Amino acid sequence: MPRPRTPLLDRRRIVDTALRLVDEAGDLTIPALAGALKVSPSALYHHVAGRAEIVALMRVELVRTIGEQSMWDQPWDAALRTWAHAYRDAFAEHPGIVRLLATAPLAESFMHELYERAVATLEDAGFAAQDVMGLITALESFILGSALDLVAPDVMVDAVDRAATPRLADALDAVPAGRERADRAFGLGLTALIEGYRALLGRPAPVRSGAPVAISDQA
Repeated sequence: MPRPRTPLLDRRRIVDTALRLVDEAGDLTIPALAGALKVSPSALYHHVAGRAEIVALMRVELVRTIGEQSMWDQPWDAALRTWAHAYRDAFAEHPGIVRLLATAPLAESFMHELYERAVATLEDAGFAAQDVMGLITALESFILGSALDLVAPDVMVDAVDRAATPRLADALDAVPAGRERADRAFGLGLTALIEGYRALLGRPAPVRSGAPVAISDQA
């Protein structure tokens, strides 16, 4: 039989299908992916080395638009805000992948380059090297949670007894509906994080034995 004009399988189709499966199931297996693509599992290995590479390709697909150099040419606080918004929006498109990527090692050079820019921005702003990855991890944890919140039900605290918990009931009444609820929570949390970082940066470092102390030692 003649070969089809369009290849039945390529890396682009593998990644797109993998993203769809993870959105639906929250996980990814080679047999499930092969079944969705209507090929044998062995056929996938002609295009990818295995599940770990597929996960890496999905990560690159999601973050390829959020690491532009121009983002990091801004002051550190503006750069973090821009990164956080872009990061959250990218992961909100595929919320099922958050757990999968949060537990997969970052072995891709593309991701290393992105973190290199983030680290350089924070260190150049004056944050201590031993604190920088902690600051990035804290921000990313908040972003990933906020991406999940975008697709969460509007009402997560339900069936409240107003007589027993009147302050909670009033607070829930004040929450805006729909996307505005998630956006407001994200904006408040992001501002709190960045202002907290700014306070840490502005705190004079005490001297112990003639050596400056990292931000993490100043609690």
